[in-house]
Amino acid sequence: MPGYAEIGITTNFSFLHGGSHPQDYVHQARKLRIPVIGIADHNTLAGVVRAYKELENHELEYKPKLLIGSRLVLMDGTPDIWVYPRDRAAYGRLCQLLTRGKRGDDTDKTEKGECHLKLDDLLEFAEGQLLVLTLPHRFEQAKALDVLDRLQRSCADGVWLAASVLYRGDDRRRLMQLHRIAEAAGVPLLATNEVLYHHPARRPLQDVLTCIREKTTIDAIGKRLEANAERYLKPAKEMARLFRDLPEAIAETMRFAGRIDFSLAQLKYQYPDEPVPPGKTAQRHLEDLTWQGAHRRFPVRISPKTKKVLHKELRLIRKLKYAHYFLTVHDIVRYARSQKILCQGRGSAANSAVCYVLDVTSVDPTKVDLLFERFISKERLEPPDIDVDSEH
Repeated sequence: MPGYAEIGITTNFSFLHGGSHPQDYVHQARKLRIPVIGIADHNTLAGVVRAYKELENHELEYKPKLLIGSRLVLMDGTPDIWVYPRDRAAYGRLCQLLTRGKRGDDTDKTEKGECHLKLDDLLEFAEGQLLVLTLPHRFEQAKALDVLDRLQRSCADGVWLAASVLYRGDDRRRLMQLHRIAEAAGVPLLATNEVLYHHPARRPLQDVLTCIREKTTIDAIGKRLEANAERYLKPAKEMARLFRDLPEAIAETMRFAGRIDFSLAQLKYQYPDEPVPPGKTAQRHLEDLTWQGAHRRFPVRISPKTKKVLHKELRLIRKLKYAHYFLTVHDIVRYARSQKILCQGRGSAANSAVCYVLDVTSVDPTKVDLLFERFISKERLEPPDIDVDSEH
């Protein structure tokens, strides 16, 4: 079986366009043994989260590699462009770009669900990102070459021209025309099925979604529907057959996927460094503040029970590397109180003696036998909630 990566997947997070859930694509790719899938929803990154969680939360005997991308639907007549970040920094720039499009500015306000982006906006954020240009079913060669040239002159790491089979009777001629455009522009041609649903049986649902989007009925919509039921996740063998005259377009999908190392697993909590004095580790500073706070809370004597509880909590905080988190909350509370802003920690944080001596909470947990494990557990593998209410 030839290696093939399908990078043109649209999920139901492309509102009224995609006919399948992200999870459906994960399991269909597993069933078909497709090594790589790329989810690129319209002007959003929302769909990739559930696909990622599906891969993380299930013991699958075969797991496809997941590429994180977005299909930018631009407002200036430029064909849609898929953008796939190679690394964490490029992902951040893509998020900034989408935020700009959805937020708008003083001269161009956006309504809910809209995203106002132009090619110039993309070029501003293109550094270090991988770009794939998709062309509409009717296109002008001069326009395509102009867009490809502008993308190539940007700071992007790479530019590709995507091609799909439309089943209109002229596919071989059309694919060869795309091949000539790619050669003239000096970019690789890349095969895709521009997938709208994971299985052909979803075609009727996708038709209904199109009718809702176009505000019409199935009887009246006519040629605005997809012409056939071929926009599903196809196995590599079938894609190789469709592109038998251009096998390099199939091989290019795997080369493209091989250049991308970014995964949502790289997104971690990043706490501010400001609360930590120079020359100290976060854990050492937290321990110093904890014992200073303990002497302030218990000026006469720190009981053996309180000492035992504080040592236990600090050991677990060190093991789970949560010191920065505690210092950040302490810094917020300290500043609020310095400005006479009323604030109070509550909830499960009241189970923590460290929170108590840091003045985040006001309940001494050693007096009421609260359970610290309700607040922090090494099995939970995520920072606890420290809820702090502040006055309006």
